[in-house]
Amino acid sequence: MHNFELIDLLCVIDACASDRFAGRLVPMSKAVEELRVLTGDFVSSDRDAANALTQVALERGCAVLFDEQPGADIVGEL
Repeated sequence: MHNFELIDLLCVIDACASDRFAGRLVPMSKAVEELRVLTGDFVSSDRDAANALTQVALERGCAVLFDEQPGADIVGEL
């Protein structure tokens, strides 16, 4: 598991959170992509990045939307 810098995680959550009727919502696919661009880390797994971002988002009072799953495109082909 990769240890991401807290400041990077906070910046990404604040940048990706959108205000909705029920509060702030963070789409995880966008957040993971933003974290990769910000840090230049294209090696860590999506799962590690999403786990780190989710923890910070929840601590900041955001709802998290898991809008992309690895391998989801394969399921449609079965």
